[in-house]
Amino acid sequence: MPPQLHLIALPTPFPVGPVNVYLAEGEPLTLIDTGPKADVSRTALEAALQTQGYRVEDLRRVILTHHHADHVGLAAEIVARSGAEVWTHPYNVPLLNDYEAERDRNRPFYRQLWVESGVPADIVEAMDKAGSGLSKWQDPVNVTQLIEEGDRLTFANATWQVFHTPGHAGGLICLWEATSRTLLANDHILNHISSNPVLEAPRVAGEARPQRLVQYIHHMQRMAALNPALALPGHGELVTDVVGLVNQRVKFHLRRADKIAEALAERPLTLWELVKPIFPRLTRGLDFFLALSEILGHLDILVERSVVEAKPDGEQVRWGIKNTAL
Repeated sequence: MPPQLHLIALPTPFPVGPVNVYLAEGEPLTLIDTGPKADVSRTALEAALQTQGYRVEDLRRVILTHHHADHVGLAAEIVARSGAEVWTHPYNVPLLNDYEAERDRNRPFYRQLWVESGVPADIVEAMDKAGSGLSKWQDPVNVTQLIEEGDRLTFANATWQVFHTPGHAGGLICLWEATSRTLLANDHILNHISSNPVLEAPRVAGEARPQRLVQYIHHMQRMAALNPALALPGHGELVTDVVGLVNQRVKFHLRRADKIAEALAERPLTLWELVKPIFPRLTRGLDFFLALSEILGHLDILVERSVVEAKPDGEQVRWGIKNTAL
């Protein structure tokens, strides 16, 4: 890791545990991701900055790797206290400006998908409640500078190339420093768990739904092709064998897709009917949403491989082995 770049693990109120943010010394003093808007996270950030000889008020730039609350929640407060600029990918802007307005805009897409998928009303209600609850962990923040694929940023006395790597989130970016072969991977590559390919609505009504797991695998392999010596994740410990880890992740998802294909060989099933055998111990609304996201992603892989197809069945859609009847 470049010597002017410091990992700060911030406790969070979420089951995922601590989130990693990164302080980059030099001009401008930069924080990469912020942690959620929670007292425990704010206190830990202030203490970590003080250890390095800084205050929140000294920050001049905040780079947000994607829009999830555990990574962006303190951004508005940091800007208010420091006047720092906010840099991120264009995809993240509407979600950072007004998260609830984006939820309202996307509600018809999710409502239709849950009907087609056969999701029970109580589960839909639990998922909606969980999604609404995320807004308490972040405040709206205005973006100062857009960053996109191929841009080059300077921080920690080094030049970093921007890679747009949708999968876990549509606006997720990785940052690559070629000299040290360091990849700031945030939630794109994690050591202890596979990042969930979070289901997202299309940005334009009528467009196809983004296939987040297909994208995730593609961009993981793209990052592995850089042959990083080190990946700096958004959670957990550093990754020193990126190529090996990516190969494991890809094999895992292909095995999971094969398992789903085996279940569909018996009879066509709705998306909801696939959740229970794959994830039998779910209890929270957000868990159900993530499970549905992941299984839909595996169905996308099987569709891409021409193994399964969607079969309309009244209001619902059943997934079955291709070219077989309901």
